[in-house]
Amino acid sequence: MIQLMDEKQRAAQIELATKGDQGALQRLVVDYHAPLRAFLAGQLDGVWRRRIDPDDVLQDAYVAAFRTVSTCRFDGPPQFYKWMEAIAHNALKNIQRGLKSRKRDIAREIHGAPGSRTSYPDLVGRVAASDSTPSRHVARDEAAAAVLSSLARLSDDQRHVVRMRFLEGRSVTEVATELGKTDAAVHALCRRGLAGLRKSLDSISRYL
Repeated sequence: MIQLMDEKQRAAQIELATKGDQGALQRLVVDYHAPLRAFLAGQLDGVWRRRIDPDDVLQDAYVAAFRTVSTCRFDGPPQFYKWMEAIAHNALKNIQRGLKSRKRDIAREIHGAPGSRTSYPDLVGRVAASDSTPSRHVARDEAAAAVLSSLARLSDDQRHVVRMRFLEGRSVTEVATELGKTDAAVHALCRRGLAGLRKSLDSISRYL
């Protein structure tokens, strides 16, 4: 079970995160994942609930948070959480606009092929580096928080490849074709991406 921080601990992590400490931001993301997911679920109704998974929106939101947190200053944890909420809301609107316009196949990006999606606990188990790394026995929501926050710390290419290969279940050739890369380049990105995930997951294992 995720070990939530108290307000003093959150404030300390926020200060570190704004100074460029990615580990601190990851711990905050894991801490706030459940309320952020609940917030997004509350924004979805009707057809959107069937087409969009809040965790998929949070993939984009967490990437945006890692890119911009060092430019921000916060007056305590409540303001930081509202900032995260606003980023998540913007990510949701971007995905909804994309689905409406059909300018790109976001439905495939988000959901992958039916029945092919790997679970978050399975991916955690795949990259487990040691006994201290959370295993596939963690609950799905906890594994999602760990995986999505770790993905956000990867380079764009590594994140895209890992997500398509191991969460959407797509083949190396499919990934290479979509990204305009060779199969060998995709294999190399997979190796580096999984190594990055392993390092990030190991660093937050005591919080899970």
